[in-house]
Amino acid sequence: MAEYIVGANILENLTTGMYKDSQIIFREYIQNSCDAIDAAISQKILAADEGKIEIWIDSDKRQISIEDNGTGISSGEFETILKSIAQSSKQITTEKGFRGIGRLCGLAYCRELIFRTTAQNENVISVMRIDAKKLRRKFYSEKKYTAQEVLDEVITVEKISDSQITNEHWFKVEMLDINAENEVLLNIKTVEDYLSFVAPVEYRNYFSFQSKIYEHAAELNFKIDEYKIYINGEQIVKNYKTTFKTSLGEDDIFDVAFEDFYDDAGNLIAWSWIGLSKFKGVISQKTDTSSYKMRSIRLRKGNIQIGAADTLQHLFKEERGIHYFIGEVFAVDKNLIPNAQRDYFIENPSLKIFESALKIYFKELDKLYNRASDLNSAIKAIKSYEDAENEIKTALILSPNHKADAEKKLAELKEKADKAASKIESIRQINLNESESILSKVKHRIITKNEQSNPPPRIKNGVRTLNLHKILFQI
Repeated sequence: MAEYIVGANILENLTTGMYKDSQIIFREYIQNSCDAIDAAISQKILAADEGKIEIWIDSDKRQISIEDNGTGISSGEFETILKSIAQSSKQITTEKGFRGIGRLCGLAYCRELIFRTTAQNENVISVMRIDAKKLRRKFYSEKKYTAQEVLDEVITVEKISDSQITNEHWFKVEMLDINAENEVLLNIKTVEDYLSFVAPVEYRNYFSFQSKIYEHAAELNFKIDEYKIYINGEQIVKNYKTTFKTSLGEDDIFDVAFEDFYDDAGNLIAWSWIGLSKFKGVISQKTDTSSYKMRSIRLRKGNIQIGAADTLQHLFKEERGIHYFIGEVFAVDKNLIPNAQRDYFIENPSLKIFESALKIYFKELDKLYNRASDLNSAIKAIKSYEDAENEIKTALILSPNHKADAEKKLAELKEKADKAASKIESIRQINLNESESILSKVKHRIITKNEQSNPPPRIKNGVRTLNLHKILFQI
């Protein structure tokens, strides 16, 4: 019987053809580092708060390194582990990196990829060098190579003795001479922004609702995995803030709301938080950069973002609906397993249950932002009429010849105001069940903020002084 032959093209699929966004390499190496830190804590090599991951980007030398202080790999296991492709001993339902292919991702973006490591109680640094540029040339060679032939030709391994490192344990990835077309990997600010929402890090300390989020997680007996990650010495955090801009002006998060999702057997499968605001408008690319970066309800597993910011967009009735919100969904069910590209979960019964539960919840969120929008618009219409009514009185004193036009414009505004009042009343009459209690908070916020931002106008000579007559008479 003929032997199976694995062609070199399989390596292309696992490197250059695997990911759409080159920045994903940081996520892949970070998740492996997280597993190594978890193992080190479990083995009492590290205390719970001692793990760290350090990323160093040298744009001048075009080099990147990613190092963790986890268990490292012993010299005896080094070649066996790193030369095993798509063969991992990690548990698929509990560990973050489990397919054994993520370590290859850097090969697509540099001239040389290097792995260095040492384990506790050893005095050896194990080093593997991979000629990534040569590897990529082999993919397009007229001669057909097997994967084994290519790997044998581009990989070298060495062991370096060092008597000073018996108590050290670490693993380091180095990428030398980053490709010119992958310049984004050397942009420190861009990488920081990317990791601040993708990586499993803590919330920024001035995000005032972080304590509520942690308290809710504790009530569910859920641990939000968080790690200390640094880029060029600066710690990365989830860059959420309470103020942001929408397409219709500034808004702010005044509270957070939680939703827990269970299967028919009563098992927790996921939970989420969203920021409550006035929902004035969508958070679009046309708003300021910081607001745009934190928009959407993001999907996370092991506190690592799954896919892009809009991965859950397809579960909303209106796809734009997700852009009214800021929040996160934490997947809990061990059978919600990220696919190879980590852009969603593999299809299985657990995913169907998860999606069904989220669709029901997102339907309520559709109502929330639509009713909030209606309420904002209604208040604006009534305010416009009240202002115009007094302004027209002033305008008629100045120009009585415009009486007919003024009364017509006023009548139009009054009609809009009457409709707005009816809309507010219909929203007021909604029965407040558990799901509507969020709407109750939002309604109260909208009305309160409107009163604070629109105090009674100044009075001069018995008439409110505004400038709407310029608009009304197009002067």
